[in-house]
Amino acid sequence: MPPQPSPQLWRGRTPAGRLALVLGLVVGIPIALLLGLALLAAGIVGGVVAFVAWLVGAAAAWVWYAIQRRQRIPYPFGSPPPSSPSTRRVALSGLYLSLVPRVVGGVARTAGWLLAPLALLVSVVGLFLPKWRARPYVAVFTLPGLLLKVVDLGRRRGLLRDGRDTVRVGYDDFLARAFPLISDVLDWWDDPDGGDDYVPTPGLPDVPAGLLGLPLGPSPDPLGQPGIAAGAMRRRSIRSLRDLLLSQREIDDLCDPDLDDRADVGVVRIVELSAPGGRRWMVQLASTKSWHPRAGAAPNDLTADLLIGAGRLPAYTDGALQTMREAGILPGEPVLLAGFSLGGMVAAQLAAATVDAGMDVTHLVVAGSPLGRIAVPESVSVLALEHVLDPVPRIEGRENPVRVEGRGRFLTVKARPPLSVGFRIGALHQSTAYADTAAAVEADPPDPRVAAVLGELATFFGAQQRIHDRATMRAGGLPPRPSVPLYLHSTVEEGITRGTLRRTIRRLPGVVAVDVYQSRSGFATTILWNADMLVRVLDPWVIIAGRTAVYRGLLSLLDRRRAVGIHLRLQARATPGITWEATVQRLSDGRWRESIDITVDDRADPADVERLFPDGTAPVVILHAPDAFAPVLDVARQR
Repeated sequence: MPPQPSPQLWRGRTPAGRLALVLGLVVGIPIALLLGLALLAAGIVGGVVAFVAWLVGAAAAWVWYAIQRRQRIPYPFGSPPPSSPSTRRVALSGLYLSLVPRVVGGVARTAGWLLAPLALLVSVVGLFLPKWRARPYVAVFTLPGLLLKVVDLGRRRGLLRDGRDTVRVGYDDFLARAFPLISDVLDWWDDPDGGDDYVPTPGLPDVPAGLLGLPLGPSPDPLGQPGIAAGAMRRRSIRSLRDLLLSQREIDDLCDPDLDDRADVGVVRIVELSAPGGRRWMVQLASTKSWHPRAGAAPNDLTADLLIGAGRLPAYTDGALQTMREAGILPGEPVLLAGFSLGGMVAAQLAAATVDAGMDVTHLVVAGSPLGRIAVPESVSVLALEHVLDPVPRIEGRENPVRVEGRGRFLTVKARPPLSVGFRIGALHQSTAYADTAAAVEADPPDPRVAAVLGELATFFGAQQRIHDRATMRAGGLPPRPSVPLYLHSTVEEGITRGTLRRTIRRLPGVVAVDVYQSRSGFATTILWNADMLVRVLDPWVIIAGRTAVYRGLLSLLDRRRAVGIHLRLQARATPGITWEATVQRLSDGRWRESIDITVDDRADPADVERLFPDGTAPVVILHAPDAFAPVLDVARQR
C-alpha cells in the first residue's frame, strides 16, 4: 500500500494563497456577472416562448372544442369549454390523440422522400467506411427500402440479426425442459385425481441447483413460482371472434412462461376442428414480445417487425410455416390464419407462403395490423379490425386493399371504442380492446358482407376442437431478450408493490397460486396489469364483493404505472373446465367498465355451470360507480 500523508492542522492561508484568492475574485466576478446576464436573457426568452406556446395551446383548445361541438358524437371524448387549465388539458388531450395517428400516417407516406437524402449520404460514406456500407445503396425512396437499409446497418453492428433457422417443440415439452416445476404443478392442477394439495414429483429436475452447482434442499414454497397460475389458464377451445382475440392475449403471455419480462419463445397456436365435412384448422400467431434491437430466442420481436416492413420473411414466419407442416395440415383442409399486430403481419405473409406450399388457406383475421404492403392472395377472405385512433395500422403509409365482392373479399372494419378522458394512446392498440370491438362486430355487423364473412368464420368455431400450442425459437442458443431495452419509469414496475400484492392475495382463504404481472400486448409501453388466480372454489369470486379487494390492489398499480387497464382470471380446483375472467377500465364519466367472459370447456360439469351461472355464460358488461373500488383506509386500526 503506498504511503499516505499524515493529517495536519490548518494554519490559515499563506500570502500566496491570499493573492490567488484575490486574483480569482477579480477575474471570476465579471465572468459570473456575464453568465448571470446570459441566464437572465435565456429566462426571458424562455418565458416568451412559454407564453406563445400557452397562447397557441389555448387557441388550439378552443378550435378543437368548436370542431367537436359540430360532431353528433364527439370522439375520442367530449370536451368541455376550455376556460380553465383542467378543461384546457382535456381539450388538448383529445386534439393530441386525434392528431397522432394522422401524423404517423402522413410521415409514413412521405418517409421515403423525407429520409432518402440522409440514406443516400450514408451510402456515400459507406464507400469509404465499410461499417456504414449497407444495401440498398440507391433504392431508398420508399419506406421498405429505408427499413431494409436500417436492418442491414444494424446487422453490421450485431443488431437485428434474424437468421432463418428455428427450433420448434411442443409448448408442454418446452415447459418440462426449461421450467420443470411449473410443468409439474400444471400436471397436478389438470389431474382430477391428483389430490387437494400439490406434492412435487420425486426426482423433479432442479434447474436452479444445476445452474449454481450447489446441493439445494426442496423449494420452501413451490406454489410461489411465478408463471403457475398464468400457465394454467390456457384455453381448450375458441368459439367466437371475441374468443379469438382473448386467445391472442393468452398466447402473447405464454411467450414469457416465468413472467420475468423476457421473451423466451414465440408461440404458434394451432386449433384442430373435427367437423362432419372434414378437418378445419385455425393458426394464431403471437404479437411483438421484445422491443430489444438484438435478436433473441423468441422470433416475435422488433427484428421481425422491421424485416416484414422491409418486405422480407422473418424467422417467425418460416418457423410458423414449418409448424403448420408438422401439425399434419393436409391439402384441401380449410385453414383460418389469425393474429394481432405483428401476429397479423406474419399471418398475412403465411397466407401467401402456405398457398405456395399447397395448403388451403381460406380466411385471414387480423386486428391492429398494417397490411397495405403485404400481398395477400385474392383467394383468401380477409377481415381486418382497426381502431381509427390506433397509429399502428397506419405505420406503413398505405391503406388496406378494398375487395368487397367475390370469394376473396378484403373487408376492413374501422371502429371507435369508448375511451376515458386522458387515456393513453396505447389503450387502443391492445388485444383486449380489439376483443371488445370483435364482440361489437359480432353482435351488430356493420355491413351484410361483414355478416357473411362472420358466418363463414363460424364454421371454424365448432365444438370438437383440440388446441396444440407450439414453441418456436431461433436456432443458435440465443438468450431471451428483455421486453424493452431501457427500463424507464413508464415501462416497468419495480416489483415491491407487485410482490406485496401477490403475497397478500395468497393469504386470502382458498387461494392456491397467484400471478400478478404486466402483459405487454401492443406498444412497448402498453401495459395491462393482470392477476391470475388458482383457487379451491369459484363461488366466492363470482359475486363482486369477493373480487373487490383484488381490483383495489390492481388499480393501485394502474394509477402508479400509468397502465391501460386491469385483468383478472380465475380457475377453481373444485370446478375444472371453467375459467372466469374480467377486464376493468375507466370510462370518460369516471365509472368503471367491467367486461366479464366465462369459458367452459369439455371438462366442465353442466351442473356446476348451471349452479354458478344461472343466467348463462354469455359475455357480460357491468358498470360500477367511480368510487366502487376506492381503497379502504385504516383497516388495521378499525379492528
